[in-house]
Amino acid sequence: MWNPDVYLAFADHRGRPFFDLLSRVGADAPRRVVDLGCGPGNLTATLVQRWPDAVIEAVDSSPEMVEAARERGVDAVVGAIADWSPKPDTDVGQVIKRAIKHPTGVLRLPKGE
Repeated sequence: MWNPDVYLAFADHRGRPFFDLLSRVGADAPRRVVDLGCGPGNLTATLVQRWPDAVIEAVDSSPEMVEAARERGVDAVVGAIADWSPKPDTDVGQVIKRAIKHPTGVLRLPKGE
């Protein structure tokens, strides 16, 4: 069981690599951004600021983390990251996958995504 409060005690250290990597993403206006392993949503919320017109999709395997993310206004869902795939009728512009404890293999997007 994950404790969002303990997780957030190290938010600065956890956030630095996220912001470093995000600064290198060249997408100007993706229609959909997916955060796999969204945790308590504190970093996911910044994706809304970066891409205000995008649909932000957030997934985490921990119900406690998803609840914390929802309390921050993030529309997060509980799900196994390894099982995630884009919905057939969506165009995913950016996938953020970070700080996942267990390897999930290669994330495959549909052709043309």
